[in-house]
Amino acid sequence: MEAQIIELLPFLHDGRMEVRQIAIHNIVSFTTPSSEYFHVFVKNAKSLTKDLKTLVKDDTTIAHDALRSLINLSGEAVVCTELDDNDFIKFLIFNIIISKTNILSDLGCMLLSNMCKNDAIAAKVLALEGKPVAGLTTGTTAVAQLADIFLKGTDKGYNSNCTYDFLASVFATLAALPLGRSLLFTKDENNLSPLSKIVCFTEHPNLIRRGGCITTIKYEPLELLNASFAVEHHPALLDESDINVLPYILLPLCGPEEFDIDDMEGMPEDIQLLPPTKTREADAHLRETLLEGLILLTSTREGRDYLREKKTYPVIQKMHAAELVDEVHEMAERIVNMLMRDEDNEIVEIKENEDEDGISEV
Repeated sequence: MEAQIIELLPFLHDGRMEVRQIAIHNIVSFTTPSSEYFHVFVKNAKSLTKDLKTLVKDDTTIAHDALRSLINLSGEAVVCTELDDNDFIKFLIFNIIISKTNILSDLGCMLLSNMCKNDAIAAKVLALEGKPVAGLTTGTTAVAQLADIFLKGTDKGYNSNCTYDFLASVFATLAALPLGRSLLFTKDENNLSPLSKIVCFTEHPNLIRRGGCITTIKYEPLELLNASFAVEHHPALLDESDINVLPYILLPLCGPEEFDIDDMEGMPEDIQLLPPTKTREADAHLRETLLEGLILLTSTREGRDYLREKKTYPVIQKMHAAELVDEVHEMAERIVNMLMRDEDNEIVEIKENEDEDGISEV
């Protein structure tokens, strides 16, 4: 069978469309990493990837199987090296993903999600600019247009064939990079940033969309620890008239428990008077990721004061009491301790040490 697969490979660039279609149709099922013949494709990655990139631009049926093959193979470094191709990246984003009619857009999002795990490809995506697209933001960066489609394409609202859920994974990967975080804060003509179009899906029923959104949010407070971004982006991230990220972090952490009236005063409106049917995020890893974002916000006095003002403590306290996973429970406890610390007394103690010793120790 291995010999037969090898014999099929040259037919991927045959001049006859029907031959190319038969070849890719017979190959695609063997490209999964679990296939016993996966090594054949990795061994021939350079020539194979070149053919598959060309087939993505072919007839829709052929392009479908070519995209599936690339998705299966793109976890291999040798394949990603061949996909690190600016022309192909442009075609994938602007001709397949950012299309109101292309039925393969979701496959394109899946492939882009895998490709962006390669730093060189991610850098090219971040640098990419296109032309304004009717019905989308006038922003021309790929990040701005992808975020707009992510918002408008929810539940097939932009392209009737596609949901764009896998773009959430793209944003999560790009947000791990300083330039990615910066671009996610860059506002369009309507004074909306890409991040503001992403954060609202922390309770979406689709795990891929929800998980990517939550992971993206986790990375954004890193900008608050970077002096060059703190002044510009901190207010936007927490401002209720701007990105206002806190309710989107806290809402998935809320369960059916009721809050005291005193506790609700000052809470974000979105988490007040929740119904008794309210459930917490079911995925322990995502609960932990949400808490990691809060921990980053507690890294500054300004962030801790804001979380106290918005009555974050009662939310985490109730979550902490109900949490059964040790790692998540411990992280919630860290946040509780950070928010309950008596900082005014700590400042007094530090000043006293300075007076006595001439130096301060924390």
